[in-house]
Amino acid sequence: MNPPASPAPEGTFQPIGNATRVEFLGEGRRFLGLGRVTIEGVAMRSPALPILPELRSPDAIRLGDFQVEASGPTEEGGFRLSLGASRADDGPMEWMLHAVRPRYRRGAWSQPPRRAENTALDLELRPAEIVLDGDRGVGFSYRYHYKSDAIALYKILDRATWEPGGAIEGNAFWLRNAFSPSIQRFHSPQDAYCTEWFLPSAVNPNIFEFLPFQTALCGFTFTAGEEGVLVTWVPVASHVRALFEKPRGASHLAHLYELCGDLSLAFSTAPIEVLWFPGKRNPVEQLNLYERVRALVSETLHADAGLRIERAASYGVMEEWGNADLRHYAAKGLPRLKQAGVRTIFLANHFENNMNVFGVSNMCCTADLKVAPGVGEENLAAFCREAREADASVEMWGNTALSTLALMAHARNGREERLRFPRTGPTLFDALDDAADPWVRNPSNAIEADHYTPVFAVMNLRDETVRRVWLERWRDARERLGLGGIFLDSSFNMSSDKFHWIARPASARHGATADQTQLLGHSRPEREPLPAILSQYRAHLSLMAEMQRMGYVYCGEDIGVFGVHRASGPLSNLVASLPLWVDCLPDFDPVEIARLGADPEGFFFRALAYRVVWKLQWDPQADRLTWIQGKAGEAAYAPTEGQLARLRAYNVVQPHMERRRVLRDECGVVYHGDGKTVVWTFAPARLALSEADGADAGKEVLTGRALEAGPVEAAAWSVYLFDGIRNVEVLGTP
Repeated sequence: MNPPASPAPEGTFQPIGNATRVEFLGEGRRFLGLGRVTIEGVAMRSPALPILPELRSPDAIRLGDFQVEASGPTEEGGFRLSLGASRADDGPMEWMLHAVRPRYRRGAWSQPPRRAENTALDLELRPAEIVLDGDRGVGFSYRYHYKSDAIALYKILDRATWEPGGAIEGNAFWLRNAFSPSIQRFHSPQDAYCTEWFLPSAVNPNIFEFLPFQTALCGFTFTAGEEGVLVTWVPVASHVRALFEKPRGASHLAHLYELCGDLSLAFSTAPIEVLWFPGKRNPVEQLNLYERVRALVSETLHADAGLRIERAASYGVMEEWGNADLRHYAAKGLPRLKQAGVRTIFLANHFENNMNVFGVSNMCCTADLKVAPGVGEENLAAFCREAREADASVEMWGNTALSTLALMAHARNGREERLRFPRTGPTLFDALDDAADPWVRNPSNAIEADHYTPVFAVMNLRDETVRRVWLERWRDARERLGLGGIFLDSSFNMSSDKFHWIARPASARHGATADQTQLLGHSRPEREPLPAILSQYRAHLSLMAEMQRMGYVYCGEDIGVFGVHRASGPLSNLVASLPLWVDCLPDFDPVEIARLGADPEGFFFRALAYRVVWKLQWDPQADRLTWIQGKAGEAAYAPTEGQLARLRAYNVVQPHMERRRVLRDECGVVYHGDGKTVVWTFAPARLALSEADGADAGKEVLTGRALEAGPVEAAAWSVYLFDGIRNVEVLGTP
């Protein structure tokens, strides 16, 4: 690349492909960021804040004051900018002391920032284009390439704002999430928005700030305005953490991405792709474009991660927070769920856990990955067998952490007094004795537990022994006992979003105590060896891919891209943005839905039409079905025969509910899959069918009524199944 001409203070525009122009801001050779961006002549962002990365090493070296070293076009119509940087060495580190306080970098406090020798950051931009069923999106992608002889990074913070038309007012920001509206319309600079979870009832109300973009959020953003739709996404499965925020009084919406990986002296981020779909669209057309983008993101990321796409089936819950009797479950609960037509039956954790082994805490804290004696392997195997005979699969709770109480019980010392130790053959902890590094460690070297200290010890999914033992135990539960699915509890905050911190990889000792004089006499060296920070992200995804290859269905406690989602937002969020909650399993609360101004029966049906499946609960004490746990005695929450009939109709058509399109005026939804066509109707409509050779007339699933050839006079709140239909269009509505 050639050295650049010094850009003018107001910036220089650079074409990226044929459609995109990006403003490079600078003063002399100083790079100030990316300014205005236009795609096909339309402004994509406010110029209030530049796109400018933030680089901070975990040992408190801040890189900034970027200087252009070289720049030039690339062969594919893109552009590459090579930057040098200055370094400021000061402040608290992310690394911590054994005393669980941040380490502090000391320097010459009067010294200004100095050049970072042999350190470079490249910014690479490339044109991008995609066509989704005739909708053309055009734009560009950008990514960072970092290299240094001495300063290691494990993340780069990309700071950008995106506002079609140049201001966020007049746009709607679509992002499926649980903490703020999933469709947020901006009308005024005084509107405020943030995706950070703040919980006023908690002692520390600051719960999550950045969320993993692909395993806790939907993996893309969708900003809809009068002139078109702007989409941003990361087209590879990558550890990206996201935060979106609009300050009150501003006209910009910040997109903040922590682009993460392992700590390294050479670090390339995943690309961020920005696509503009021009044209005015009505609400239904926006929904259909959103769904095509969602499907693209899902298919791309699943393929990259080697995972199978899962789709929500009818779902029954058999869960209690005390000791369970699976014979009672099989005799009483299973027939009720079978009659209801449930295809997936969730069980709580019946592996050994703190509750069923030690009589403390609850079933969430696994002590060993084998069935507890009080539960009985034979009882779980019989339950799974009877469920299969009822055409249902059994899913069981699990997570990637173990009980610290069981970990302490493994370290035997002294006489056994009042504590009763479980010992029924070799334990999981015996197997983990061979692991090189079995636990995820935080920056102080404590075993990671998220906010569940001191209950959990999070397993290091990058340790070969941990993975082998975990998979062996779950394979045994699949092949010998008959489990068919796993619900992975805390699937992002204790699995995919963790980092394993190793301050001194060459050391094997974890403890330090000042009364052992042989450990004293050492002070910090002038230069420390390179530490390690290891992302758990790809290890989590590959572990779930292995589970799928065994035959498991993957369900997570998240609303991200992968698996079925035994989670959702509050019902107020679902009422306002139902089509976004595909493959989620919320609770059906008819009283709350009515309070929110929606018709509970219509909302129940519409949710199934959008592949949002209500969890059906069996109460083991009351021996009743209920939509809400703890409400088994209240008639308002008891499932009606009409609701169960719709759930059974969902079972019939669910295998074919793949490619979705919302019909005109949202009078219904049509799906195509496996040569079949499914139509859910919310209002009466006359439907025209484009038939292929060998097409049949179809049937109405709820009644079983066969249809006559020709246009279909569809009734409201009906489900239709056709064979050999290429397309469905609405000819008219009343």
